Amino acid sequence: MSERPRLSPAMADIRRAVRDSWDLLNLYKGSTVAVACSGGADSLALASAVLFEGQRADVNVIACIVNHNLQEGSMEVALRTKGLLTEMGFSVVDIMDVVVQQNSLGMEAAARNARYGALTEFAQKHNAAVTMLGHTQDDQAETVLLGLARGSGAKSIAGMPTLSPDGKYLRPLLGITRKETVSYCEDLGLNYWSDPQNLDTKFSRVKARLKVLPVLEEELGPGIAQALSRTAEILQDDISYLEAQADKAFREVAKTTNNSVIIDTDLFEKLPKALANRVIHKSLSLMGAEPAKVQIDSVMELVTNWHGQKPLTLPSVRVERKGKEIILKSTKTMKPGAC
Repeated sequence: MSERPRLSPAMADIRRAVRDSWDLLNLYKGSTVAVACSGGADSLALASAVLFEGQRADVNVIACIVNHNLQEGSMEVALRTKGLLTEMGFSVVDIMDVVVQQNSLGMEAAARNARYGALTEFAQKHNAAVTMLGHTQDDQAETVLLGLARGSGAKSIAGMPTLSPDGKYLRPLLGITRKETVSYCEDLGLNYWSDPQNLDTKFSRVKARLKVLPVLEEELGPGIAQALSRTAEILQDDISYLEAQADKAFREVAKTTNNSVIIDTDLFEKLPKALANRVIHKSLSLMGAEPAKVQIDSVMELVTNWHGQKPLTLPSVRVERKGKEIILKSTKTMKPGAC
């Protein structure tokens, strides 16, 4: 039996991706970065590569495992992953236990919200400069595909940025395939966990992964995932500019309270449609909604085709027009960061 390669192509590519992603940060010697790790191949490969590069750069690397409590034996998986990370050389590995409460947005969104809440808490506790996430090119392709299916605009099609706008999350592996992360783990003999939920097609992302993308690859030819990921990358620069302009427009035409957004229709009507749509999208998002185009169009009708319509009842938000104002009122607390 041949020995494992000292530095395989997958190991080299993933370590290089980590180094390149750090160029987006202002890391200094002694900085702390966090890695989110589920024990799966993607996050385990990332954790290993970040630890390796962190030691070379004199950066302190710590790890967080979020236990969603959605599967029997999830704590056992978390403890096994903690043991593996400790053996790899992590000095700090915390298991964050969360309770996922399903809401109108569905279980996937509820789990995601709980996960990011736990990661934020962990980063603040340990003063981490950034939290690194193991999303791959395959995840990006699935995100773009689901965004196309929702019809919720270019922002969804642009997928996930390498560095989140708030600078809290870094995704070094968006140019790396899931196949490569598996190879990385196998090359180093890392025993990764295969989540059975990744085969459960009741989840929309799993449907895209197992049913839609394979058909597209078969019918249209190979390279669909790469093409979708490339589309996201191209759109991100354009969207960054438009979002900055939309934020400025939002401050000019809207005012906020703890649970509502009030839009001045006279000022709003003067906006280019691309900015007007984004102002509505931002307003609905602040209410906790995940706006689709049909919802944005419904709100737009209150401005462009006003004839005394009844208030709109959308997920998480009630929208009505009173005179020269569009009032979006949430049934729950607004997201932090409202302008």
